[in-house]
Amino acid sequence: MKIGIFGGTFDPVHLAHLRAAEEFAENLELDRILMIVSGVPPHRASPSASAAQRFEMLNLAVEGNPLLEISDMELKREGPHYTLDTVRQVRERSGGSMPFLALGVDAFLEIAMWHKPEEVLAQAHLVILTRPGFETDLLSPVPDPAREKYRAQGQGFLHPSGATLRKIEITPIDISSSLIRKLAAQGRSFRYLVPEPVFDYIRAKGIYRF
Repeated sequence: MKIGIFGGTFDPVHLAHLRAAEEFAENLELDRILMIVSGVPPHRASPSASAAQRFEMLNLAVEGNPLLEISDMELKREGPHYTLDTVRQVRERSGGSMPFLALGVDAFLEIAMWHKPEEVLAQAHLVILTRPGFETDLLSPVPDPAREKYRAQGQGFLHPSGATLRKIEITPIDISSSLIRKLAAQGRSFRYLVPEPVFDYIRAKGIYRF
């Protein structure tokens, strides 16, 4: 079974997240995507909504799509949540098969600052999500000595572990969680930027109204 990992704080989840996950699955012919809610991101500020609220919003967003499965595995772990721990846990649960890890370009450019990035690169197929016309050098962000281990394969690169590094183009949708939080805080409408059940949930709970 080909499993994808699509993680994020989802603060809140929006339509661009869901479309990217759909195209990620379609492009790589994945059987299932784990939508993993981050708990305490080690490299960014704490989310505005609580973990429980973000999990519930994601649950509402993916309801009815059998391809997308939400996971609280990071929320159940204490302390900072590292990608390597998540990849290892997904591999254990899937009988050792190597998952496909989706990364936005911004996250990929910071991979050298991650916790044990070389091990992440060796234990998961990395799939960099780009927008049409956006060029990125796949090897430049990879830290040494991992960079030297890759060899070209098709449109991407192959690691000695069998892990691959590639990029796919995703339809650009100019929506961000920060924009939605800003609109909500100002009392302005953010309808049609998020799934309708998520819109109703945020309004009912008064989330992001500071």
